[in-house]
Amino acid sequence: MLTFTVGSGPALEVAEYADFDTGQAVYRVTGIGTFTLGRDPDHHPEADQDPMEEILHVAYGSGPLGFQMDEAPVLFGLTLAGAESFTRAALVSGDLRLRPYRLILSAPVRAPKGTARRATAIVSALARHWLAQPWAPELRRAHEHHCAPSSLHRYGGLIAQHEERMRRLREDHAYYIQRAERATTILQAGPVPAPEGAPPHPFTSPDTTTHSAGR
Repeated sequence: MLTFTVGSGPALEVAEYADFDTGQAVYRVTGIGTFTLGRDPDHHPEADQDPMEEILHVAYGSGPLGFQMDEAPVLFGLTLAGAESFTRAALVSGDLRLRPYRLILSAPVRAPKGTARRATAIVSALARHWLAQPWAPELRRAHEHHCAPSSLHRYGGLIAQHEERMRRLREDHAYYIQRAERATTILQAGPVPAPEGAPPHPFTSPDTTTHSAGR
């Protein structure tokens, strides 16, 4: 059991868990509820990504990701709902500002500012603890492994799109080369002389001598 002092509130007793199937860290806060921390499932991690550019994720509750989750945290009598993403840079710099939802008559409504500030303080403390653990890099790799099937599907689709685009570009390229070669052949053949009996050039000066002789 861990103990956290967050702001001026009472110390928090927290049980910590690590889900290496999904790459998530789960924190059950006594008397409040559960916060599930990890990387944003909609962002595909890259091996060479700057850690400060990581998009982190907190879900208010436990179990399958959804708007209303099991063990959802309760702060100031309000049950938090949903999930939020934030940058690691905002967490480290202290600029993190969460705005969790709550339900009123089955409609999602943003929690009051005081509740949001308390949620931000708790999530910040838990997230900093999670990222500082010696097993955090392995948990990141577990997240990458968990996301690999969807990443493969996504990149496969992008590769197919680019291959089709390149096929069209190759066709256009071949067509334009053909047209350029034809234009070169025409240019090399030289100007076209007017055949005998053709009408005069529209910009040729009139033969004034012939007209004067007929007067």
